[in-house]
Amino acid sequence: GKGKDIESVKTRIDELGTQTKASTEQIIFDADIEIRQFLDKQNGTSSTQESQEEVVYLSPDASYTLPTTCRPPRIVIVGMLIDRRITEDRSRRRAEESLNIRAAKLPLDELRVKELSSCEPLNVDTVMELMQRWWWNCDRVEERLQQINGSGETKCDDNTEKYGKLYKKCFIEAAAFAMKSQRDRHPNRTVHKTE
Repeated sequence: GKGKDIESVKTRIDELGTQTKASTEQIIFDADIEIRQFLDKQNGTSSTQESQEEVVYLSPDASYTLPTTCRPPRIVIVGMLIDRRITEDRSRRRAEESLNIRAAKLPLDELRVKELSSCEPLNVDTVMELMQRWWWNCDRVEERLQQINGSGETKCDDNTEKYGKLYKKCFIEAAAFAMKSQRDRHPNRTVHKTE
């Protein structure tokens, strides 16, 4: 049931916390959070345009794919639409039509794995693990770059090919590890969508 799924995700997040160093990004897990109210509160702490660009609702049906050449958005909404059967376009419609939030899909095509595309709906725990590891990998790379450069010149805005490759590696490592964990936990359910 729904309660069991939520408890399963909370347990997996706790496990991840023991496996990785805490990211500078805060992960908020709330089964009953009112998304609009939360985002309005966040807007009070940063500029509205910046905050709109830094918020995405993950959906495998989105037309926009998150770039791998920079740090992931600051606020990522994992809608936890738990479907036993896939309902195409459900999460994208919820994001864009109901909540007026930009929908984005994970760049899973970058992994170049047969039968796995950016349109693949993933288990919630896999998405949470992937995002936590992606932020954590980016934090580590930026810390190293700051030590080497002696400055804060490590953001996506720098738009240099060197940084883009480092950020891409952050995503690929995070996604590969999350997908391996997914396969280990659910050996018979690694891919949900078949053409």
